[in-house]
This record gives sequence, C-alpha cells and structure tokens, in this order.
Amino acid sequence: MQARSALFYLLLCHLVGCDGSQTISLVTEDFRFAPDLVRVTMDRPLVISVFNAGREIHEFDSPILQYAAGPWGERTSPVPGITLVPGRTVRLVVAPPAGTYLYICRRKGHANMTGTLIVE
Repeated sequence: MQARSALFYLLLCHLVGCDGSQTISLVTEDFRFAPDLVRVTMDRPLVISVFNAGREIHEFDSPILQYAAGPWGERTSPVPGITLVPGRTVRLVVAPPAGTYLYICRRKGHANMTGTLIVE
C-alpha cells in the first residue's frame, strides 16, 4: 500500500509541476532506444519522456520499474509495456530504488531494442 501511495504522490506531483524532479528523454528510432544507457540519482522523482521518432510501433517495458503513465494517470503500476505510436510521446513518473533496470521493446522482431537505467 505504501508503494501505491508513493506512486499516487509522484503522479500528482507530475500533474501539478512539482519542483525538484529529474527528467530524462528517450527516443525510439528504427529498432533502438537513444540513449541506451541513462544514469540518474534516486533522491528525486524521475520523469521519463519517451518519443517514438521511428516509423514502427514500439513498446516501452521494464518489468522491475513501477510507474504511472500520464498525463491523466490512466494507468497505475505495475503495467505491461506501454505502446509507443510513431510521432507520439509518453511520459512516465517513476520512483525506483537504487539499482540497474533494463528497458525493452517487446514487439516481435525488436529483440535487440534495449536500454539500461542506472539509479544511484
């Protein structure tokens, strides 16, 4: 229940624009994430912005991260991969503890489309 409350707070914080969050931007392009390695600190909420610049539908999935999607909070954690439509951006609010987290695209034929988030 505590994790659920923290996620609700982070989503609310994102919606009303809390100061102090850190933001990373990821781009999906023709079967890769850019960047494919990201380092952040765990002392502040993290907003992940994922833009699909490619022509294919992609997916953002990380089985370890608990996140809420927005901007309206229509999904709460944990959820299976989030579909990334070409030309669209999805924002995620996460509060992962320190660790190394893989993010992937689970679409058929996209097996090498991976990245790593390191939370220090």
